[in-house]
Amino acid sequence: MDLNEILMVAQNAAVIAGSKIRSVSLDSSSSSQLTMKSSSTDLVTETDQQCEELVMAHIRQHFPTHKIIGEEDSGSERYELTDDETWTVDPIDGTTNFCHRLKLSCVIISFLKKKQVLIGVIYDPYADELFYAVKGSGAFMTKGMSSGNDDKAIIPIHVSKTKTITNSVISLDPGYGRDTVAVERFTAVQKAILSRSVRHVRVIGSTGLNMAWVACGRYDCAFEEGSWEGNRGPKIWDFAAGSLLVKEAGGITRDLEYQLTDDKPLDLLGRSFFCASNDVLANEILDAIAEGRAECK
Repeated sequence: MDLNEILMVAQNAAVIAGSKIRSVSLDSSSSSQLTMKSSSTDLVTETDQQCEELVMAHIRQHFPTHKIIGEEDSGSERYELTDDETWTVDPIDGTTNFCHRLKLSCVIISFLKKKQVLIGVIYDPYADELFYAVKGSGAFMTKGMSSGNDDKAIIPIHVSKTKTITNSVISLDPGYGRDTVAVERFTAVQKAILSRSVRHVRVIGSTGLNMAWVACGRYDCAFEEGSWEGNRGPKIWDFAAGSLLVKEAGGITRDLEYQLTDDKPLDLLGRSFFCASNDVLANEILDAIAEGRAECK
């Protein structure tokens, strides 16, 4: 198995989808039919579906026997992850931003074998920044993917060195949950973090960008809670690529659905994620999350 070839296919597929996203965003006369999936906060457009078809076609052209778990293809149902060569695809992560013409969306593609993420690619078509990682080889960013120039600079990326909440910028996303329990839980956790004098919090509505920005040190931490029972929270196509990026950039990932004191890896079949630049900062933030959760009991 040639991981370099797989990486190239993933990168090219992401750029193809990104080009489609930009063309629709820049064409004020174009319309992308909008529909709701699970709720008014969970949206899908024709462009999501078109981009997923473009990515899947490119992958299948090179690897016809590989399995693909795509957001629009899989929908809101539970999905199965086997030991086989498997791709995950989120054609537009940040669909709500895309619908509102906010340039905060990305294409996310990952490749797994034996349930291990071996390649992760996150492409921001607006900034024309491509973040990528191969397991065991570090994390990188390259700019100008849409230019067609083969001489692009490859920049190693690393998480920040921030170790205290007071010096941190944290991404704290409410996700899709708007029921009483989800709202109270989110606001209680937000209050606990704000009360610890966090430098600032951000809510941009894109799991892929959140994790890529932790990996390159723009954010110090990012997380989102969720559950299958409540049908809220990110899924494998949202965070598989980002989990590898963060780890290869020197950061950590945890799963929020386990006891917060347990150093459990991210559950790829779960509905929550947590990533941070280092253990020291992570433990302080996880304490704040536990404090906020306790207020909701």
